[in-house]
Amino acid sequence: MVSKHKIEMVLTWYQRGYDVQLIAHHLGLDPRAVQDILRQAAQAAKQRPAQPAGKAEPPEFSDRPLWEGERP
Repeated sequence: MVSKHKIEMVLTWYQRGYDVQLIAHHLGLDPRAVQDILRQAAQAAKQRPAQPAGKAEPPEFSDRPLWEGERP
């Protein structure tokens, strides 16, 4: 069983371009375990709904003033 911290390290290091063999060596894991972690993360990413890209839509324009009365 691999700890959650090591799983996060595997994913982070792989995203930064480290080789599977190097990650396995530094974390004291079997290379097959590292490949399984990466495979499971890829499957989980496919199952998650896609996040909307870019910024959120701006609110609609309103003619109503933001304040009541005279400005100071």
